[in-house]
Amino acid sequence: MKDFLNELDNELDWLNNSQNQNPKKVEKQEEKTKQINTQNKKNQNKRPQNRKRNEDNSNNVMGKFVSRFPETKFYLPTLREGYTRYVPIGWNDETWAKNMWMVQYWDDIVLIDCGLQFASWNDMLWANYSIPDVSFLWKYKDNIKGFVITHAHLDHIWALKHILPAIWMPTLYWTKLTIWIVKKGLEEAGILSKTTLVEVDADDTTPLKIGAFDIEFFRVNHSVPDSAWLYIKSPGWVTFLHTWDFKIDLTPRIDKPADLARIWAFWEKGVTMLLSDSTWSIRKWHSKSEEEVWTALDEIVQKHHRWRLIVATFSSWISRVQQLIDSAERYDKTIFLSGRSMLENIAIAKELGYIKMKPGIVKKMTPKNTEGIPPHKQIIITTGSQWEEFSALSRMAEWRHNAVEIIRWDTIIFSSSVVPGNEKSVVTIINKLIKLWATVITKDDWEFHTWGHAFQDEQKMMLKLTKPKYFTPIYWDLYFRHIHKQTAISIGMKEENILLLDNGNIVDFAPKTWNVFKSRIKVPLKQIIIDGYGIGIADSHVIKAREKMMNSWVLVINYKVDKTTKAILWHIKLETRWLVHIDEVRYVHRMIIKKAKEVYENTIKDVPDMEEKDLLKIIRTDLEQFLLKRTDREPMIIPIITEV
Repeated sequence: MKDFLNELDNELDWLNNSQNQNPKKVEKQEEKTKQINTQNKKNQNKRPQNRKRNEDNSNNVMGKFVSRFPETKFYLPTLREGYTRYVPIGWNDETWAKNMWMVQYWDDIVLIDCGLQFASWNDMLWANYSIPDVSFLWKYKDNIKGFVITHAHLDHIWALKHILPAIWMPTLYWTKLTIWIVKKGLEEAGILSKTTLVEVDADDTTPLKIGAFDIEFFRVNHSVPDSAWLYIKSPGWVTFLHTWDFKIDLTPRIDKPADLARIWAFWEKGVTMLLSDSTWSIRKWHSKSEEEVWTALDEIVQKHHRWRLIVATFSSWISRVQQLIDSAERYDKTIFLSGRSMLENIAIAKELGYIKMKPGIVKKMTPKNTEGIPPHKQIIITTGSQWEEFSALSRMAEWRHNAVEIIRWDTIIFSSSVVPGNEKSVVTIINKLIKLWATVITKDDWEFHTWGHAFQDEQKMMLKLTKPKYFTPIYWDLYFRHIHKQTAISIGMKEENILLLDNGNIVDFAPKTWNVFKSRIKVPLKQIIIDGYGIGIADSHVIKAREKMMNSWVLVINYKVDKTTKAILWHIKLETRWLVHIDEVRYVHRMIIKKAKEVYENTIKDVPDMEEKDLLKIIRTDLEQFLLKRTDREPMIIPIITEV
């Protein structure tokens, strides 16, 4: 690959290596696709036979991360012959959530998307993120015919590296840009070489055969290029139209304008159920076009003549970067990229033709590259618009960035909206930037951003064009989905045909008649968290212990006792963390030592041969009650007995 930035060092070696192997890989993928399609056509009119299940709960493919999910005894209810099943696994009642769902016909299962949810302090203390719970799917891993991915946002792709090994590496189907963005994560997880990737063209109207299903990709407008809708048809003549994240933009910057005629064509084919984006159902009218954002950005780039212009945005917002490149070329300025994900995504987009630029207009942000370029001629595009802890902008605000120090007269533009839940963090970083005498401009000051999600008018347009029998608002809290439901009712949708579902609901559709049956049984889904390289559940003893330590502090008591007589040999030692203030340490410690000695000696006196685990439990319980009464605090108490 031609290194168009010239200063990326070895950061993109993985892309070179992947591309060098690409012809063989593509040939292998095409052959794999032909084999899959041929086999599916043979079995299209026959009920597939159940294959023998491996009863050993282990993975054939082991990557860098642990992929062993909690065991479950749950089995899906028997699917009636000819019926088509739909189950949301993740996305409802969650913010920027772990999107995933499944469809089933007879024994064939197809999975769609596989994302993360960023960790929240209240239920995922210090964990990395949460992923969909696929514990129940392990029993059906032989029946999974493919994994379809709609676009390259983390809440739709990032859990693949954890989940693929757990369900025996099904074939992945996705568009070109999405493949290249995801490859990095799969390689880091050590499973890229074992993954079968099949590239699809979202402009091709020919359905792709995956198991029993005919699946048609359709290109849509969103904040990352190469995003796709899905039109899924089962042999039972049940059809799903899934919009995922979308907006209707007639003047986008990179993608093609919204193809309303093709959307209308889905109505002609028939839509059993429309699943549509509720993210901005509270917003009236129509979302702003990328062309309007470019007009605002172009104006400030033209008029900016004092020091540097720093633009913070999402690394996946490739069209926004293209807008700034166009303005930089027009006004003889230079773009500098900061942040690893920004560098990698723009390099991929350039290689695949989604970004176009003149030679030398874009460089990596290094002190050497800025030499000889006046500050007012520099435009720095950086990650960190949501105050990600280790992002480039965060490091700039704290003077920890290796190439950028924020100083007076720098202008920082937040070309993004605040993700709900991140408001306090974003205000924190803005405060830090202002303390450094920088000028901060947000979308509230100027029209520097537009969402990649539909407002109410676009949601109405989608419902009117597709005329579905059933409608399911998806994404976010019930509040947002309820408003989307009211929008549908306002244009004539029958309330009884609108399904507000929870994750784990099982919905079956009858063949041809399209009658719907919502099961009383729900898939028992847990909050699965990724903690370092490990995997667990949010209500595990580890998270509960962290919560107790955070809220109640820690007390460690160390006894040294005679191995034979059990008598205490030396002074009891204490270690406390966040339990007492400096001016009360001596008093509180003396009080705890006295009580700890008393509890130990009285217990040993009454039951000399008591097992150590029972002795520790008594010490812990008595001290908890004592400290609650005397100090109104409930620390985590860890007694240790060392025999000498």
